[in-house]
Amino acid sequence: MKNISKSSNSALLCALFCGLGCANPTTVLAAGNSLEEEMFGGGSTPAASPAAPSSAGTAPSGAAATMQPADSAAVKSSSLGEALTLGGRLSVDTTVVKNSGQKLSDSALVHSTAAELYLDARPSDDVRGFIRGAISGRSGSNSAPVFSVYETWIKWGSSGALFTTLGKQKLKWGAANFWNPTDFLAVQTKDPLADFDIRPGANLLKLHVPFEKSGNNLYAIVSMEDTKSAHDPKLAARAEINYGLKYLSGEISATAAGGRKLPQQFGLDLNTSLGAVDFIAEAAWTKNSKRQFYKTSTEPDGSRKVTNYTREKDTLRQVVAGLRYDLKYSESDSANLSFEYFWNDFGSSNVVSEAMSFVRGQAQRLYLADRYAGANLVFVQPGPLNDSTVLLSGLWNLTDKSWLARAGWTEKLDMKSNLIFALTRTGGLGEFTGGIPSSVAGALRNSQLPPEFSAGLDQLEGRAQELLVSISANLNL
Repeated sequence: MKNISKSSNSALLCALFCGLGCANPTTVLAAGNSLEEEMFGGGSTPAASPAAPSSAGTAPSGAAATMQPADSAAVKSSSLGEALTLGGRLSVDTTVVKNSGQKLSDSALVHSTAAELYLDARPSDDVRGFIRGAISGRSGSNSAPVFSVYETWIKWGSSGALFTTLGKQKLKWGAANFWNPTDFLAVQTKDPLADFDIRPGANLLKLHVPFEKSGNNLYAIVSMEDTKSAHDPKLAARAEINYGLKYLSGEISATAAGGRKLPQQFGLDLNTSLGAVDFIAEAAWTKNSKRQFYKTSTEPDGSRKVTNYTREKDTLRQVVAGLRYDLKYSESDSANLSFEYFWNDFGSSNVVSEAMSFVRGQAQRLYLADRYAGANLVFVQPGPLNDSTVLLSGLWNLTDKSWLARAGWTEKLDMKSNLIFALTRTGGLGEFTGGIPSSVAGALRNSQLPPEFSAGLDQLEGRAQELLVSISANLNL
């Protein structure tokens, strides 16, 4: 943030905090959930529990999965010989953004386009190379189109006993849909309401030992992401164990991560089935965290001031607990209901500290507050609509009382294209609306913010982003 020009100072804080509003308000990229897994599977993700339910009509887990057409399992590709595969996805998106007190006719209209391409090379059974990137553009932007490389890696296999992967690669750890505190190596936190997961990978050396019969996996990883010297890599180890009992089946995973001058992290995640109900849980413990925390105090004149402090000696805890349940509403149709609660020791217990944490870059959206709740209701191929998927989602910040509700409809046009319609409504003043109450803005002004942030407070004070309507078209290549 230090290299921001003065001409954009007044809009900087507005843009940053409004990014907390509706999930993915201007979907710029439609890069798809890990193309490696969609097309080829195996290798980098745990095997499904042998006893996990998979009946027809059961919704897949997560918003990103459910917003795709029900019978579209993968991004289509074209083969260039036996050793090389080329493919991708095109996306065009239009979003109407309405703020509170604004006429619908005066709402902002944002257009965005993206083209994602991947190249997958397999010169032999034991060697594989993969590249995935995208070029994107957005209306109203004076800058040139943005080109991003998400993954670039080479994998070597040894008769299925050991896989070694080197390069920029994507990992997805954790059992929950909305929050994944055990995803220790992620470059960015997941947007649980995005139609596609467009997060970049991290620069890693990954050793993977799979156990084919049991579906168990062991990983040892060296992360070189943001590492400036050979003494400072982040090390991680993970074990994924499947189990099956008389009435229970599922997977439990244990993860440990740390390094010289880095926080020590340990995590457990659980996904277990009991009849028609799936229970999920994640727990993470972090020691020696270097991040800044904020607290408020009352000045003699009655005003509030924000000061910072650290919690290096504390063990910080994050816990997610939830369930998923299939609701059968006709002989051939069912809906999937999921609910999650997140308790976050890294989050703030009041809205002033929450806003300061984000302004100072100490926390990302959906991890700003100390308490959250989320819910999904998914209808896959409801009734006679065999080409449709409907997803209803809700998120609540239980600290600042802001909320978000989203209704999405995916319609498959043919085997390679679909349309996604989405309506998002937000309420309150806080994370999900991008607005700051006057009392909070006053406390931030008393905390000696840099000029580039102070100038934007006037635009945020009392403002709320309340309605988004979007339509996007996607074509798999």
